Amino acid sequence: MNRWTPGHSTALTRTPIVALNFHEIIAEHRAEVRRSLRHVAGMGPRFDPDDPGPVDGPRVFVAFYDGMRDAAMFGAEECANLGLKAYFFPLFDHYDPELANVTDDEWRQIATMHEIGFHTAGHATVTEVTPRTVQREVVEPMVRIEAIAGYRPRIGAWKGGSRFDPDLVGDQTARAYGVRYLVSNWSIERVPLEGRSGPADDRPG
Repeated sequence: MNRWTPGHSTALTRTPIVALNFHEIIAEHRAEVRRSLRHVAGMGPRFDPDDPGPVDGPRVFVAFYDGMRDAAMFGAEECANLGLKAYFFPLFDHYDPELANVTDDEWRQIATMHEIGFHTAGHATVTEVTPRTVQREVVEPMVRIEAIAGYRPRIGAWKGGSRFDPDLVGDQTARAYGVRYLVSNWSIERVPLEGRSGPADDRPG
């Protein structure tokens, strides 16, 4: 990874990303979530990693992780009502099946308004993915998302958030299946093209 440079600071100041990240949303928190979504909806356009965005001012990144039913259905509807196109990162072999029973047809409907990203099958960190588990944790979710949404996910997130490591089989496979951006705890990173070292873009996010 390249060292932080003055160029990173300049880019961050000129085009900041305002991010809202959600997992489970319990009923008593919905009013607060609505207020937060309304607030960011008026701050700037949606962050699209393939769009350089405006020269000045923030862009908005709203994401819902783990595919918990209440959060996914509520978040998809609220964001659509506000004109926000959000990112959803479902798990298909969820650690709590009672919380995550969104059907493929419902994901298909969500995908008509929002974008579906990759988040493994069972909430694995990238270091937990091995040659024995990569088919289940990485390949099968990719194939399922493509069948649901009509595209392979271009953006992914590992449990805990981590930056791209070309030596890890999980990252290698995600890249091979089309993931071009990774959301970590502090950045949205462009995955380097195969054969290149370091980030393909020295701007943060």
